[in-house]
Amino acid sequence: MLLNLKNTIKFIVLSIKYNLKSALEYKKSFLIQVIFMIINNLFFLIYWIVVFSLNNGNLNGIVFRDVLFLWSLPNGAWGIANFLFGGLREIDKLIITGGLDTYLLQPKNLIISIAISKCRFSSFGDFIFGIVMGIIVAESFFEFLEIIFFMILGAIVMMGCFIIVRSLAIWLGDMENISSVYENSLLITLSTYPFTIFGNFMKLIMFTIVPTAYISHLPIEIMKDFDFESLALVIGVSVFIFTFAVFFFYSVLKRYESGNNIAMKD
Repeated sequence: MLLNLKNTIKFIVLSIKYNLKSALEYKKSFLIQVIFMIINNLFFLIYWIVVFSLNNGNLNGIVFRDVLFLWSLPNGAWGIANFLFGGLREIDKLIITGGLDTYLLQPKNLIISIAISKCRFSSFGDFIFGIVMGIIVAESFFEFLEIIFFMILGAIVMMGCFIIVRSLAIWLGDMENISSVYENSLLITLSTYPFTIFGNFMKLIMFTIVPTAYISHLPIEIMKDFDFESLALVIGVSVFIFTFAVFFFYSVLKRYESGNNIAMKD
């Protein structure tokens, strides 16, 4: 058991190192993607700066520090989930094209092999942006470590959502447009807006169908006013979502039809 865990961790680390090495082979392209993603995020932050300047630094009880938290946690989580484990957002394509055959032939863990098969370079910009915002907003080194911890939990939630939504391709076919709307327009966008501006119905959605409450909103409340029960809830839900997603993916495999793709992956 311990040997398998050790080999799995080694496999993940080596694959990530390989992806990073591949990214650095095209340094200009990599840097351009990262820089433009950071600039894109800065434009949204400038919008909030203008809004707060017009409202004397307070927006119905929301202060600018809250916004910095909101732009730190989701962006950092998005960066981790997409840069290191970007292959999860390819599951729908693999299902409809029969591309899973390549991974099924490998002796490695299937979901891990898919997750680390692709590195989304631009998302490294999101991670850097999230870390910088975390450094700015953290009032102590311990609070910065809390931010990193919640980024990792947020990434786990996001990866679980990627798996679930993309696996629906087994019934719905091409999921690219639907998945992109869910991931970009709902999951990441709703994570970066103050929770208090939403009505009760949207708050319910953010605790269930689009679980942004566990990515940014509850973690921020925990860091501002620690509550053990809320922390346990965030950790528990994060683990549950990802675990459920993995079980859901493997149940989908029972309906998967081979594309007779027997090419071995390097």
